[in-house]
Amino acid sequence: MTGKMMPTAAGNIAPGRSVKMNKIEQSLKQTVLSYGYMEIFLPVYEYYDILKATSLNLKDENTIQFIDRNTGKSLVLRPDFTPQAARYFANYMADFPLPARVCYDGRVFRNVNLNKGVKSEQLQVGAELYGNNMLEADTELLMLSKRAFNDLNVKGCKYVFGHSGFTRRALELAGDKSEKYHSLLDSKNVASINAMITGNSDTDKFLKYLPKAFGGIETIEQIIKASAFDAELTENIGYIKALFENMIRLGFDKEDLVFDASESRGLDYYTGITFDVLHAEVGENLAGGGRYDNLTKNFGRDIPACGVVFNIEEIYRVDKSEVKLKEIDWLIIGEENFAKSEELRNEGNTVFYAGDAKEKSELEKSYSFRNILS
Repeated sequence: MTGKMMPTAAGNIAPGRSVKMNKIEQSLKQTVLSYGYMEIFLPVYEYYDILKATSLNLKDENTIQFIDRNTGKSLVLRPDFTPQAARYFANYMADFPLPARVCYDGRVFRNVNLNKGVKSEQLQVGAELYGNNMLEADTELLMLSKRAFNDLNVKGCKYVFGHSGFTRRALELAGDKSEKYHSLLDSKNVASINAMITGNSDTDKFLKYLPKAFGGIETIEQIIKASAFDAELTENIGYIKALFENMIRLGFDKEDLVFDASESRGLDYYTGITFDVLHAEVGENLAGGGRYDNLTKNFGRDIPACGVVFNIEEIYRVDKSEVKLKEIDWLIIGEENFAKSEELRNEGNTVFYAGDAKEKSELEKSYSFRNILS
């Protein structure tokens, strides 16, 4: 067969790499389960119109769509777990006491920009917490994330936060300039913001300061002073301060915590904090999440929610642990030993059978065997 054997942007995972990725996945799941989350299994495809209304940044050109031949409705390969989990919770967990915790793992699929070298499939593990809108719920997800990376011995993670309520209020204060200000804020274009906002009121000073407000707990103190003129800003940045203090008290290094006051993604989706777990060695985030208290309304229940998702293939790139192919208990050579291979399996052994003795040397190069019978 000639020509392309695989769809563009799809990928295979070789045996050695798959062992390590499976180890990462299992470790993440074990950490999540240790916090009392219950595993659920979700379909790999959904009705397009359901996800269109409930997914973050879902665009037609970024989805892989096909038609349900029974109904004629448009289906889409899952681009995001969070709406699926919210739908499951709203429809099937009405009798569960709150707060409720669910987790999941699997692949998400996106039609990607080929020039960026991004794969169209991503393997993820995620957790969702429903029914708690308190600081403790956001803190739990962040402690879970910290423990997950500690369990994997992945060091050097930075936690970068935004707050959608804080940013929304800043855009309201920009008035009729909000759309342009949003664009400039998103790109941290300080010069253009200063040229656009020429006044010297508390609001003007704050809007000009915002794109430069990026840093740790000391920066948060500065933002508190700059936003003191507005009660809603003060409440939102106060929440971030309390969250940081909580995390530091529970073992986070304060140098690993960053607040980005100009973070403005998903303002129609997130209702509180957003966060990304970043690492200097990779360009994409290792994990990310936030609070989306309005999401379950789309499925008939009004329950606050927050969650986190881990990107396994990005974590793989920073995981320095050595993982070998699993040892096989027995290599059995020769047709006369075929029955013996079944006896050994009955005893609980892993057995690799090869009929031809000439294969022995090549097999020993590719696999690890504890015992050989030839």
